[in-house]
Amino acid sequence: MPLDLSVVITTFNSAATLGDTIESLLSLDITESPCEIIVVDNASFDNSAIIADGYSQVNLLRCPSNLGLARANNIGADIASGGSILFLNPDTVILPGALHILMKFQLNHPNAALLGPLMLDSGGTIQSTARTYPTLLDIVLRRTSLGKLPRAEKRLQKHLNPADTDKPSKVDWLVGAAMWLTPTGRERVGLMSEKYFLYFEDVQLCMRARERGMGVWFVPEAVIRHDGRRASAGGSTRALWLHLRSMVRFFSEYPCALIGKCSTDHKKD
Repeated sequence: MPLDLSVVITTFNSAATLGDTIESLLSLDITESPCEIIVVDNASFDNSAIIADGYSQVNLLRCPSNLGLARANNIGADIASGGSILFLNPDTVILPGALHILMKFQLNHPNAALLGPLMLDSGGTIQSTARTYPTLLDIVLRRTSLGKLPRAEKRLQKHLNPADTDKPSKVDWLVGAAMWLTPTGRERVGLMSEKYFLYFEDVQLCMRARERGMGVWFVPEAVIRHDGRRASAGGSTRALWLHLRSMVRFFSEYPCALIGKCSTDHKKD
């Protein structure tokens, strides 16, 4: 029988990749398929909603306007019937075995709030999806040419790739392209903060899990593909503005993160 898992996919002009994401879920063996797939369309002006509506197995919700990623994800989660929720980008492909591994890990780690798989790009290269909390310096180094300096590159590697890729480990932050929320995590941590239209909603959710003494785990045995072609913002200039706005909001909420004073206890459960 299917897993006690609802997959929530928020789309915005995702017609180029959404079908592959849905197909990857529908092609899974019944023993590791989710109990439902929910697509929340954020008022796309391409064929995203039409594509989702073409699958009888998909529950499509149409938003009247672009409500932002966090709010759309929460709308999907609010109607989800599964005990666990996987927030999934519409430019991902679930590989066989990944969902089963994450469900098994959840059952063996009752204090886990959030789980994240290892993600590969279309060429098979491992992506940076388990990170430390971003400091202001980390963001500056990533967004400017200063990040190419030798010492800066070393620092960025510690920020972007702090976790071992051959065994599970606790991390600060999981990139929200594929974020598994456990039933206990939903009860004690809740859903994404709708104060964040786009960007940092995943960082903030992981921070709240830390505040409540719950684990955020990177589980590299579970592997998915992530093409990185999401179009949630609606243009590069708008995306930059939204990123800056969310960054300011996050650092105002958690000033400890500005200088790297927010830390997670990385001891195992």
